Amino acid sequence: MKSLFQTMEELNTLIQDLQAAFGDSSTPVLSLYADINPARPENARLAWVGRIKNAIKELPEFREGKRDPSLYEQILALLEQERPSARTLVLFASCNADGKLVLRRIDLQVELPVVDLAHGRVEARWGEPYLTPLIFAFDEYERAGVLHLSGARWHFYELFLGELREDTEIFANIGADEWQELQDLAGRIENAVAERRARSGGTFDKLSPKEREAAKVSLWMHKLYQRLAQALDKAVDRLGIERLVLMGEAWQVSHFEGYLNRGLRNRVVARVGHPANLHAPTPQDILDRVVPVLEAAERRGELALLERIREQPGAWGLDAVLDALQLGRVEILVLPWRLEATIWRCPDGSVGGTPEMAQLLCPEPQPVALRDQVWVLARDFGAKLEFVRGEAEVRLLEEFQGAAALLRW
Repeated sequence: MKSLFQTMEELNTLIQDLQAAFGDSSTPVLSLYADINPARPENARLAWVGRIKNAIKELPEFREGKRDPSLYEQILALLEQERPSARTLVLFASCNADGKLVLRRIDLQVELPVVDLAHGRVEARWGEPYLTPLIFAFDEYERAGVLHLSGARWHFYELFLGELREDTEIFANIGADEWQELQDLAGRIENAVAERRARSGGTFDKLSPKEREAAKVSLWMHKLYQRLAQALDKAVDRLGIERLVLMGEAWQVSHFEGYLNRGLRNRVVARVGHPANLHAPTPQDILDRVVPVLEAAERRGELALLERIREQPGAWGLDAVLDALQLGRVEILVLPWRLEATIWRCPDGSVGGTPEMAQLLCPEPQPVALRDQVWVLARDFGAKLEFVRGEAEVRLLEEFQGAAALLRW
């Protein structure tokens, strides 16, 4: 799988480039977000291309007789560039002050909240550049780390926005002879474990006396494990890793985990076996092993957040949540992934969850889609956004009336 972003710095540069190209321009911009996940039947045979074309044609500025032929044709050319592994297509297009076409296509390996709409799974806008969902993803998606304990060299990967990158700096100070000694030690223990596997009825949760004898290490080797744990701690801090997955033989993962400090242990969300193609795994091999457990951890975290809100108690229901938000009380604003709610907005920007509540703020509030306002509301009142899916989304809609908030006070 080809990586779109070779480094996280390149992603940051991309965001800055988009803001420079479109963010401060008075020229209208086509902003387009679309679900192109090839795993979905509705996207088979590039069906998403047709949906995007239809969405663009529905824009008044792109109807026959009004659209810029050159701009339209180049947009279609970008759409024809197939990216079979991407989940979300993001595209921006405009003509600058000199009449030159400015186009950017970005393919993301993740889905974005709010823009996965029931109407064709396409979000197309003409006017001010709609960069906010992309910037939200960059700012809010958590970075995960994957430590693969394998053979004479361990590997550490950073996972962000669906892209996997190996960090080669983490173990730069560990010498080849030290890795070889570690491999020899692992081999001795693995041989002892294999003998037990060959006996029926054995248990494998603890090392046997023979295996413990094989695991005895010198003070030098003990210090090597400490150095490896310290190197991991520094990498996690340097890269801003929020969640850790440990990958390898169960006994070795468990043994090494004992050297981690409390902060690192609290970040470990899963322990998994080796990937396919153990000796030369591809990025996709790693992703196939870790993405399901990370998604499961995310769903558990969402449910735990709802429990915190219920116990605090926090606020729930649109009127109560928006009122608390505009008072600066909301720390985390929790909304469903498919956000279809309508709110009522006053000319000064204040909002209510119902017409009656909004009329307390101004005489004639106007209905607006919450998905169009949520980014600005969260930014202006200093709240973190959390969009939930699966069981948490069902509970949010049924038990929390569609919106909830963890409060500061």
